[in-house]
Amino acid sequence: LFLLGALPLGALPVTIDATVPPKAPEPLAFAVGGKSPDGRVLSANTRFLTLDGQPWFPVMGEFHYSRYPASEWETELLKMKAGGINVVATYVFWIHHEETEGKFDWSGQRDLRQFVSLCAKHGLFAWVRIGLWDHGEARNGGFPDWLVKPGAGPTRTNDPAYLERVKTLFGQIGRQLKGLFWQDGGPIVGVQIENEYHPSRGGIEHMRTLLQLAHDAGINAPFYTATGWDNAAVPPTDFLPVFGGYTEQFWSASLKELPPSQNFFFTAIRAEDNVMGDLTPKNPGYNSKYDDFPFLTAEMGGGMAIAYHRRPIMHADDSTAAALVKLGAGITGLGNYMYHGGTNPDGLTSLQETQSVWNGYNDMEAKSYDFQAPLGEFGQFNASYRTMRVLHLFLGDFGRQLAPMAAYFPKELPKNRDDVLTPRVTARVDDTGQRGFIFINFSRASFDSDT
Repeated sequence: LFLLGALPLGALPVTIDATVPPKAPEPLAFAVGGKSPDGRVLSANTRFLTLDGQPWFPVMGEFHYSRYPASEWETELLKMKAGGINVVATYVFWIHHEETEGKFDWSGQRDLRQFVSLCAKHGLFAWVRIGLWDHGEARNGGFPDWLVKPGAGPTRTNDPAYLERVKTLFGQIGRQLKGLFWQDGGPIVGVQIENEYHPSRGGIEHMRTLLQLAHDAGINAPFYTATGWDNAAVPPTDFLPVFGGYTEQFWSASLKELPPSQNFFFTAIRAEDNVMGDLTPKNPGYNSKYDDFPFLTAEMGGGMAIAYHRRPIMHADDSTAAALVKLGAGITGLGNYMYHGGTNPDGLTSLQETQSVWNGYNDMEAKSYDFQAPLGEFGQFNASYRTMRVLHLFLGDFGRQLAPMAAYFPKELPKNRDDVLTPRVTARVDDTGQRGFIFINFSRASFDSDT
């Protein structure tokens, strides 16, 4: 067994029963994956992704090209690769490209095609998050002002006028990315459509409409994803749900220290907003509806932004521990948000999120989007780069073995988020029951206690 972590001195023995084999992986209920011109095949089943018929464990890092000087992209991508990242994720912020209606800008640090081409040059896969509403602490969540001004009409619905604007944007993105998709020999293996899309807006039918519009624009990738938290509208076919977890919250209304994060505890609950204080699911049905999908993450907090009303300080252990916990809990894809910080580009307006505009939930810094990420706003190496690199390199060596392994939990689980005495342990074991990994995440309080 490969041991990650350590137990507090004096901890009671922990028993994990891994004798019951998991449900065997099965084909998904819809077509997924794709073949490159040189014959390489991507696919997925109900448990994990595959590359050339073998389990594949993607290690993804978010880097927003339009928030960084184009002349420095190549250097920063190489830093990401050295940190163990093999998939680069990026948002396409609508407001960064069409701040004035009808006038698109894909030049300089807004050159999406050049950014993705550099990923290909250095053997990195790409996962393009095309929106439409991205959030990402951008002004209007990434929507241009003209789209959301009074009287402009509804957004994020199947409203005909809105869909016409979507067609225009997707057409632009499709032209930028032509020839860069996996089936063309390019690096793009995944596309995320929409973000944090609640059923009350337009539901599953709107998501299906957006997918069709993406296809029509030539945006064709092996995998399509949709964020699955916040009880989101994720169609039961064609999309893979992705999840995340943050150990701090700049968006919290509280100005006091927050309770211990649920993301420091091993649970099988996929959406962090579905975790109760006793670490059980608030809605078991919501949790179980994703049982037949691989457990993928897109937003494990690689850091945390700073807002004017709340300014959390992140430590390297915060981000690394949360990622380790999700590995032990059964994920088969690790996505870090952010992995690389940046700076909001110049525009006609201040392009940061502010509460003074529509859909502005938070008052953010006008320019900085450092996010206290492993690679900072100016490319600096932060402490979390080194601690997270250990996990990423572990996945580079052992991800193929880990991805098919089911997660097993001990009988004695922490009672709640304040429980610092019950060991936090899990195991992932292969279907033969002969090989596996043990993951341990301990609280500093366990060592500081007199108990």
